[in-house]
Amino acid sequence: MRSTYFLALLMMPFLAAGSAPASAMASDNRVLVIGALHDLHGREPAFGYDRLRAAIVDFAPDVLVLEVRPDELAERKATPGRPEYPAVIWPLLAHMKVETVAMEPGGEDFEAITGEAGAAFETLKRRNPGGAAALSRLDTAAEDILLVYWQRAGQVQDETTAALAAGVQAAQFALAGPAFAAAQTRWENYMSGQVLHAMRSHPGGRVMVIGSHKNRAMLERAVREAAPQRAINAQNWFERMAPAAAIAGEAQLPR
Repeated sequence: MRSTYFLALLMMPFLAAGSAPASAMASDNRVLVIGALHDLHGREPAFGYDRLRAAIVDFAPDVLVLEVRPDELAERKATPGRPEYPAVIWPLLAHMKVETVAMEPGGEDFEAITGEAGAAFETLKRRNPGGAAALSRLDTAAEDILLVYWQRAGQVQDETTAALAAGVQAAQFALAGPAFAAAQTRWENYMSGQVLHAMRSHPGGRVMVIGSHKNRAMLERAVREAAPQRAINAQNWFERMAPAAAIAGEAQLPR
């Protein structure tokens, strides 16, 4: 996500569903949505860069849908606020045969939506500077709570994480007002639309979506509503698969 103020993308808690081990299915069309931690990876031992890397390698997607702009993906640019890309994902792409899709808008769409969101928060800071400061404190406090709560990688993908992050977004909507909410909705619709397009373009392939812990539930809900038979419960997948993958394959992962 771009910032505390704009890309806090979350929705309602998601439904649970079982999944079969990746090693048991030579070819399938499952869709797995996971939430990365951006700069929190370095502060969260349960879901550091190595675990993120192991998850991508273990799932072995045919398609990766990534939380970047098209130009960032094409040029493997630096991604401020999302250090997992230069640290993990860009190096992995050099070793993987996988199709990639940019989830964020680029060009004029990016400028328009971020401009509207930024203007809404500038208005809030002028109108109610105390409220704007409180939102910043709330976002930091929510991260601190989650860092204490998270003990396993699966918890990053669970209902508690989604609900806490959704509360932060609800406060943003309440204080920043309808202009911010409208910009956020446009952003969410674009991202979920990219995910659904990738799924529909690859009806027989494995699709992995890498968002953040703040928007993961929203993206999974879009997948589940469009194709419930393809959706994997990310918490269950991490609890069942990721620990074994991290232990067995960590030394062999490309870096």
